[in-house]
Amino acid sequence: MRTALAERLLVKIMEWSSEEISKQRPMLQALANFKYDEYQQFSPGIRFMESLVKWLNQFETVSEKRIAYEFITSQLIFISSNQIQHLVNITFADKVNPIIIEKTAKATKFSPYKLRKIVRSSSYGFFLRRSLFIGLSDGSKIDLLRRSYSRISNEQVLATYSVDKDKVDDMLKELKKSKISSKKFNTAFLVDDFTASGTSYFRKKDGKWGGKIFKFINSIFNAENRANSPFYELIQEDEPLDIHVIFYVATEEALTKLHENITEYQQEFPSYSFQFNIHAMQILPTELKSKVTENKPFMELLKKYFDSEIIDTHYLMGKHDEPQLGFNECSLPLVLNHNTPNNSLPILWFPEDKSILGLFPRVTRHKDE
Repeated sequence: MRTALAERLLVKIMEWSSEEISKQRPMLQALANFKYDEYQQFSPGIRFMESLVKWLNQFETVSEKRIAYEFITSQLIFISSNQIQHLVNITFADKVNPIIIEKTAKATKFSPYKLRKIVRSSSYGFFLRRSLFIGLSDGSKIDLLRRSYSRISNEQVLATYSVDKDKVDDMLKELKKSKISSKKFNTAFLVDDFTASGTSYFRKKDGKWGGKIFKFINSIFNAENRANSPFYELIQEDEPLDIHVIFYVATEEALTKLHENITEYQQEFPSYSFQFNIHAMQILPTELKSKVTENKPFMELLKKYFDSEIIDTHYLMGKHDEPQLGFNECSLPLVLNHNTPNNSLPILWFPEDKSILGLFPRVTRHKDE
């Protein structure tokens, strides 16, 4: 479908006046050109304008179409690849470097304000080299983070928290060559692109802990897991492990929940010697959710146009009394350029094989067999 034809159909289904056309068309063209056309999960040959026409056309009345359209133009948040790359590029300077500088200043008793002296010191290199950088998913863009600062060695970076014995041996061998007194790491930076609920990272369900961060910590400190844990071999045993979790984008709700869960876990296992901090480059405020839920006409659309086929065992791991609000009822009006998170409103991301169309169809990673 050509863009010009899509625009004509849009004018027809929305029943716009000439004044509305002159106002809406330039805005939509700008949104499409600068951001929305880059969405990676559109089908071949489909761009934003074509998807918008098909999405709006499924609503039964012009009134419903206008409610949906107004929501998209006033509340939708689309994070582009350039925006994510910018967050990656400033992560070291904004989050990692201050931590290394603080460690160096304490150890050397340098004034924390003498940054040039600190960064040029051998102690700074010592603390930086003993820092392990781990990507928690393929969205972590850990390769870009490494290249954002030339002093990070490839032998202290893991693209995934699943690592084999040969890689561990190589990392320890290179660490030994670096002429620092210790042969292991004492700081871990766990990096990922986005969290809305925190559930995938640290959760407690039916009395059992789970999640990516839990698996990392448990593999180091749980005696039953140590024999088969490559991370245990990497970590210095005679000092507390300093863990820093960094997200490029996170909701306030997720950051709070993660902090509560990890603190509870620490209290449950006081012998596990680690300290932690959670950081986010871009924080999405809780007001985003309230703005959605307070929009009564749009909330009615969410209930009316909902396909319960998206509810599977993974979806049920979160709150689901109102599944039309997305996974764990996060109610996010959010789209990421590479995929729409399932924490966002399903009306935005229904996959192409469902009875209701999504404006930015999502590709689901976890599927029930």
